[in-house]
Amino acid sequence: MRHSYYKRVCAFLFGILLTSQLAMAQYQVTGLVTDDATGDILVGVTVFDPSTGNGTTTNLDGRYTIDIPSGDATLRFSYIGYLTQNINVSGSNGATVTMDVAMKSDVANLDELVVTGLASTVKRSNLANSVASINAEDIAGNNDPSTIDNALYGKIPGVNIISQGGAPGGGFNIQLRGVSTLGAGTSQPLYIIDGVYVNNSAISTGRSSVSGAGGSSQDDVANRLADLNPDDIASIEVLKGSSAAAIYGQRANAGVIIITTKKGKTGETEVSVQQDIGFTNAVRLLGRTEWNEAKIRTFWGTGARGDLEVQRYNDASNAGRIRDLEKEIYGETGLLKNTQLSVSAGGAKTRYFLSGNLKEEDGIIKNSGFERQSVRANVEHNISDRVIVTSNTNFVRSVTDRSFTGNQNATGGSLGYTLAFTPNYAYNLLVNPDGTYNNNPYFSENPFRLRDKAENTQAVSRVVQSFGATADLAEWGASRLALRANGGFDIINSNSMVYFPEFMQSQSTLTDPGDVIHTTTDIIQTNLQASLVYNTTLVSGENEFFLTSQAGYSRFRVDQEVETLRGQGLAPGQVNVQNANVQLLGQAFQEVTDVGYFAQQEINWADKAILTIGGRMDKSTLNVQQDELYFYPKASVAFNLTNFDFWNYDEFNQLKLRAAYGETGGLASFGQTFSPLNSVNIGGNLGGVQGTRAIDPELVPERAKEIEFGIDLSVLDQKVSFEATYYNKTVEDLILDLVPSNSTGITAVATNAAELENKGLELGLNVNLVRNVDIDWMTRIFWWTNSSEITKLNIPDQYNTAFGAPVLGGVLLREGESPTAIGGQNADGDLVKFGDFQPDFQMSIGNELKLYKNWSLDFLFHFSQGAENIQLSNLLRDSGGNTDDYFVSDTETVDRGPFITSQFVQDASYIKLREASLYYTVPKASLTGLFGDSVRGIKLGVSGNNLLLISDYDGYDPEVSNFGRQSVLSSVSVTPYPSARRVLFHVKLDL
Repeated sequence: MRHSYYKRVCAFLFGILLTSQLAMAQYQVTGLVTDDATGDILVGVTVFDPSTGNGTTTNLDGRYTIDIPSGDATLRFSYIGYLTQNINVSGSNGATVTMDVAMKSDVANLDELVVTGLASTVKRSNLANSVASINAEDIAGNNDPSTIDNALYGKIPGVNIISQGGAPGGGFNIQLRGVSTLGAGTSQPLYIIDGVYVNNSAISTGRSSVSGAGGSSQDDVANRLADLNPDDIASIEVLKGSSAAAIYGQRANAGVIIITTKKGKTGETEVSVQQDIGFTNAVRLLGRTEWNEAKIRTFWGTGARGDLEVQRYNDASNAGRIRDLEKEIYGETGLLKNTQLSVSAGGAKTRYFLSGNLKEEDGIIKNSGFERQSVRANVEHNISDRVIVTSNTNFVRSVTDRSFTGNQNATGGSLGYTLAFTPNYAYNLLVNPDGTYNNNPYFSENPFRLRDKAENTQAVSRVVQSFGATADLAEWGASRLALRANGGFDIINSNSMVYFPEFMQSQSTLTDPGDVIHTTTDIIQTNLQASLVYNTTLVSGENEFFLTSQAGYSRFRVDQEVETLRGQGLAPGQVNVQNANVQLLGQAFQEVTDVGYFAQQEINWADKAILTIGGRMDKSTLNVQQDELYFYPKASVAFNLTNFDFWNYDEFNQLKLRAAYGETGGLASFGQTFSPLNSVNIGGNLGGVQGTRAIDPELVPERAKEIEFGIDLSVLDQKVSFEATYYNKTVEDLILDLVPSNSTGITAVATNAAELENKGLELGLNVNLVRNVDIDWMTRIFWWTNSSEITKLNIPDQYNTAFGAPVLGGVLLREGESPTAIGGQNADGDLVKFGDFQPDFQMSIGNELKLYKNWSLDFLFHFSQGAENIQLSNLLRDSGGNTDDYFVSDTETVDRGPFITSQFVQDASYIKLREASLYYTVPKASLTGLFGDSVRGIKLGVSGNNLLLISDYDGYDPEVSNFGRQSVLSSVSVTPYPSARRVLFHVKLDL
């Protein structure tokens, strides 16, 4: 018995020793990774052993070392912009195997993974839809964009972008493949960041109420993409049409933009510090009338007023007080600063990416600007070989001051309006030594007092948190069942203040001078997606079929509360409404819940033919029938002809034919599907009365149906690649207000009143013109067009004016016309079409050059042809005689004739130099001599955005509109904040 005990102990110790020896039975693989064409070393290439989960990255010398168990193994080499390679290796215990790898550039991005469902991806080479992708280098690698949407300009075919103004902090409307709604719901794409449905609303501040602009649509606020740091983004995928976005269901009519942030990599700790500093100034100023005595007499006449103006002019001239007021107000040179710190590291179990960002931007108008502070922590952890969890946390604090531009109604609340009526010889309007300002004798406000003393600020605190989990539930043979879940929340708190002091000229004539609006907005969005994904392989003879099945559940909820406090008749120096004579309070609450069920089946026949079918069923509290499920199907097929046995043309890397169909939904606006109960005072008691909006019980969500066909071609080792896509998207059941007879007592009924059609063609060409040791030159050309037509209108024609008067123009909603048709009055007073807000086509040309290993040069030109805008700024400037071409001679003015809309409709075609950059990477030998091994890299550069504008349009910018967030009335300009160019100098250190 004692002998048996010793035997068991020895066996146990021997087992421990054997296990230790087996664990140590490994060998080392080392080597150099280079570019196949140029021979350049590649830094940061991921080397991964799927069997053990071990990985590393190449160092500054392009070398790697990895330990793997004895025997055969397959190492995966992957790097952004290069084709992934799986290379077999074999070795015995203690050996060192040298394996150098030359990686081929993935010019056509054939190995890029693209989202095709809520829980699956597919290689771009097998994709059946046109999905645009933007990587980190294109987003913020070469430039420092003010906002994310600003970084998309000209880089994605099928996209039209309109800005609400040039103020720092953005404010953009992104439209994918034409008009998707005529006013119900949102015309903005659905934004998803790391699985979280994020809010991109333009949160109202009440500015338009104080300035008299006339409606929250003219508040000129930044949309909430301004809160997100472009440097944190790894990639952006744009699902432009319903055929690609159908799996997202009832919120995807306007497309889907999927943003993925950076993650930690397996390997050594990497620290990057970047400092950008630069300046901003106006792209163009319009110029103003240069007055003299003869012009003054011509404009003001020879009477008493003319005498007064001549005297004012002479006094100003003798005192040297004639100023270019436009340049004084819009001619500031703003300082730009951006500081970025990131840390990334990871092992086999845990990987993390941490970042901090501080951005400060001054505007071209004094006291305007944008600030953002953000921190991010992205963590990925392997709980076991079968379970991976992720957490992505982003906290942001942003502050915006957009000053006062755009429209106003006799309040003096717009710098542009004031300048339009104020001549350059106006009495000294600058601040007096005692801090006061003189009144403006030409308009209801002194522009310098408005600029310096009025306030228009918005501060936003925000947390975007995503969680994810992937669990391999079972694996047998070639089959695998996994559970994937992700979701999170987006919490926004916005506090804004718009303040006109009581001593302002425009306030002094009011009964209650001194006006302030405080607006607090709290938004909480939460969402959850959970799905089961089943992968298996079927073999039939020599044919292999890879099947991916998924089914799941999705839930989305948004809670929003808005509280507005307004005080008029403020005590001097006070901004608290408790110190006002008149106090008003407004509150609004919204609660919306969506629930969806989705399923998708993908069949891949050996990368030759790929078929995908799927669908989604959704319900929402925004629908009249809140519990009814609406079905949105999708189907697509792609044929990679170069993978078939009959294909024997070696020059072709890919020739793919594809077709896809899908349907998406668009929800009604909050308030359109219920009749509100309004409070009323009856005999001193609180009561309630039903609102005057009625409900259509048959109202259903808007529905887009899209079919697209395309071809993808890549030849000559991917040196040339081409993509062409044609689409036809119809949007049915468009929701518009039907206005019944006045006798009904009903003011409006939201009803399914129209259908429209969008047709378009998108072309893309990538050419790697030169690729050798000294020069790598890539040219990308995109060309796209879209035409829209209202094919059915079940209510009377509608004419939506920009500012009430038909002569000032608006949009025609008429069967057979484009929904963005510009309508207005001709000389006979008839309502006719004068143009279209949509361009005939757009094109962008980008070039990327890498020169002599250490230099890189990039630039992007963007062309837009055939769009028209309604330009109303000159109407105001003419009224003040301040248009630069108002006088033909000193004694003759331009004959504008009677007002008709055609006077204000202008060609908005343009050519813009969107971006340009030049960088120098310090050679490693120089770094080693100076810093040893403590500095991995130094990159120096200069870049610019919005550098050049060539256009016959005589406004500040043909892309700027007072109504930039609206779906159809998108290009009307009234004295906007001028667009600015940005130039920055960059220093980046990798430690």
